[in-house]
Amino acid sequence: MTPSPKTSLSRNRVPWLLCAFLVALVACSDDPEVVPPETTAPDTTRAVELTTTTAPAGTQVATTAPTTTTSMPDEEFPGRTVLAYLEEIRDIAVATGQMAQDMRAANNDWDNRSVTGVTFGETEAALVSIRDQARQLRDAIGLVEPPTEFGLPVEHQTAWVASGEMADAAVEALAGLRSPDTGERRRAALSDFIVAFERFSGAVGRIVDIIDVGGAIDLPTVTVATTTTTTTTAAAATTTSAPATTTTAGATTTTVPPTTTTTLPAVVDHAIVDSGGDSSDPVQIWMTVSVEDGTTKDQLARLATRLATEYRLSREYQALVIHFVRFPEGTATLGRWTDAPHGDWARAGEATKGDYSTHQIVDETIEKDWSSLPTDEQMDVYRRYRDYRTAYQIDNEVDPPPAELIPLAATALGLDEAVIRDALDAWSAWVQDAWRPS
Repeated sequence: MTPSPKTSLSRNRVPWLLCAFLVALVACSDDPEVVPPETTAPDTTRAVELTTTTAPAGTQVATTAPTTTTSMPDEEFPGRTVLAYLEEIRDIAVATGQMAQDMRAANNDWDNRSVTGVTFGETEAALVSIRDQARQLRDAIGLVEPPTEFGLPVEHQTAWVASGEMADAAVEALAGLRSPDTGERRRAALSDFIVAFERFSGAVGRIVDIIDVGGAIDLPTVTVATTTTTTTTAAAATTTSAPATTTTAGATTTTVPPTTTTTLPAVVDHAIVDSGGDSSDPVQIWMTVSVEDGTTKDQLARLATRLATEYRLSREYQALVIHFVRFPEGTATLGRWTDAPHGDWARAGEATKGDYSTHQIVDETIEKDWSSLPTDEQMDVYRRYRDYRTAYQIDNEVDPPPAELIPLAATALGLDEAVIRDALDAWSAWVQDAWRPS
């Protein structure tokens, strides 16, 4: 029986539909959208059926059904996002390295200003610029979003914190430059800055190692170098009087020509126990400076030179006098040191503020005999007796001689008279060679 045309057409459609179904099935098996992200595929899936089905030639068919399908990243590590992050970190790191070198150079030039010729204004401008740049770099790295892979957020956080510490240290260094001390505050800030920079550099190095693309970021090695601090005792003058030496009671007065340049070692421990002066024109500053036991005349002169250099810049005085002491009591028991026009405190008005061309130094410090230094116990007794004497004079409006006052003081203070006399004798021996105005 001859099949009808309709029946024949129906039979011919079966193979065609089967092929179409298989092609569609294969196409669906390659689509990652078939299994939603973070969803476990059922045990019976189209992918499993494909393992026993012959696919059309040239078609890749999955042979193993995944148990869990997750969303895949658009790119392998390091991709475009990570490389863009690395480029931002490189730019910030290079700028930070240059800033660290600038910070070290500015401080080094200032510490050696008699050689480099750098001025206070130039150094201040440099530290202001570094402070502003440190803040900008701190803010810049804080705005960068680190990738989440392989601990990058942790290292980025370390670098960001270190950048903030550098910014804080830069602010402190500038404040130290402007302070009236002898440079300790500024140098401490520099040390903090360099420690923070080393921490920053280490974090950046680890970021580069994690990403492992291209070469390392070449950051400079910045250390707290030991520098020879030099300064000029006085500004150069066109004409100066010849050095003069005069002898006073226990002190030698020497007018030092203003062209003298001295290399300063580390200064002795000291403290400014009292200071004052006229802030109007002329600016005349005085201070009392206490030093450690055993300080020599040469060390006193060098310390005075250092203090004068710092105060010339911070206060722009027209005359300065320093009274050196071991104990706050007394006036210049270790001598006096003056920096003034022609070495004369009274001629301060002859100098223009900030111009030291006519200044000369008069060094009246003395070589102290430290074997006569009173003991702590003797100084305590001496001070108690002195306070008692002051109160007695005020209350009774009389000043009796020691022979009359010591027995009264011994009774009031609960001390032996011999102990008081020993303390007074020790003090007299200490001050007998003290500087006294001529």
